[in-house]
Amino acid sequence: MRTRRHFTSGGPLLQSGPWRGFLRDVGLIVLTFIVGYGISVLWLSPGSVFTKDHSLPRVLGLTETQARSKLNEIGFRPRLDGERQSDTFSRGTVIWQDPPPGTVLPPNSVVQLVVSAGPSLVAVPDVIGINLPLATRIFTAAGVRVGVVDTVAGGEERGIVLATRPAAGVGRPRGAPVAIVISRGPEPAP
Repeated sequence: MRTRRHFTSGGPLLQSGPWRGFLRDVGLIVLTFIVGYGISVLWLSPGSVFTKDHSLPRVLGLTETQARSKLNEIGFRPRLDGERQSDTFSRGTVIWQDPPPGTVLPPNSVVQLVVSAGPSLVAVPDVIGINLPLATRIFTAAGVRVGVVDTVAGGEERGIVLATRPAAGVGRPRGAPVAIVISRGPEPAP
């Protein structure tokens, strides 16, 4: 003969009074901990829960239009604060922002931007009357290089610089070529 066992859900241990009371007490302790933690978070740092402040993103290296649109999306007001020469960044790229990236600001705050005006210009040195090898060294030291070298008839000596294009004192980007006109030397007698 077979006997059947009948079990109710939860098993015999959970139906008894002491276990039921223990589980109720543990549940109340966990619930009290969760409520207490939530209240302490709100009490100690209410701004982090209820504020609309945002962290300022890094816009350095972006073009001015990209930086403006990125700041406008978050709710900041970008303001151009001028241009500065920069050999590192191309013209129109943001090279400085104030406040710095990561600063938490309220919405509608002004963010000042400075963009690159391009590389700094180097004045073409005055090398008229100097021979070509020495003029080349002077150009290299100044930050420009010799470009096209044209020769013209005339002059007392051969290889003397008669003119530069552009003229001495004109600003050129660092490393840009400068054309030189040198003498071919005295014309032979007929």
